[in-house]
Amino acid sequence: MKNRQLVVVTITSIAVLLGISIISNPDALEAYAGITLSSDNVAKTIQVRVTESGTLNEITYDSFSRVGFVDGETNFLLESVPSKDKKPFYKLVKASIEDKNTRGTDKKMDVAIDLYSGDGQIINSLEYSGCSVTEYFIHGVDSKGKIFFTEEDGTIEIREVTKFGCTGFTLNIEPHQLESIDIEETISQFELGDFEFNPNNPYFSNAPTDSSEGDLFFNSDTNTLQRYENGTWVDISNTGGPPSPRR
Repeated sequence: MKNRQLVVVTITSIAVLLGISIISNPDALEAYAGITLSSDNVAKTIQVRVTESGTLNEITYDSFSRVGFVDGETNFLLESVPSKDKKPFYKLVKASIEDKNTRGTDKKMDVAIDLYSGDGQIINSLEYSGCSVTEYFIHGVDSKGKIFFTEEDGTIEIREVTKFGCTGFTLNIEPHQLESIDIEETISQFELGDFEFNPNNPYFSNAPTDSSEGDLFFNSDTNTLQRYENGTWVDISNTGGPPSPRR
């Protein structure tokens, strides 16, 4: 018993000398463990948007499975299973490789990688600009220790790797999902008729209130031409105009 007490005293003394804190209550350790994030809170999937530089032709792909690190801040790689939906992407890859072989610098693309949480919200976007394909290759995976991108068992999975070298990189914490909200708000303005029912604009459906006898008004709701007669608008669409002169 004395030996055991001596050991405890010795360990405690060493801990004090070394500045080590000994916590006797195991429950206190939980305060340093952090919180456990739910699948709705963490990044689960990626979406890749590719735009040929100098154009507005952005194409979105959901079939890329992994984004990888390549030496250099503006360099990265994408890995996936080859698929038919990425044919437009392959055309850009082919053009970039051919451009590199001829020492050209014109065939570039901008690549944005959106990180989505488990509940479908965008966390942020990795946005690369002025990208060229530095390497593209295919390889097969048949090891049981690998994580397969497809759900089929007992087969060799064919994968592709595309490596990029870019001229610029930025982390966008307000991704393009916000832009789509702005577009929806603009569309809703059209649906609500903010442009259609402007009383200050006689060219649209709301007829002017200070009309005079004989004034003409085109009703865009009914697609009819109307004339102000005796205090009311009368449809004259089928009345017709003067006869066309003969040639």
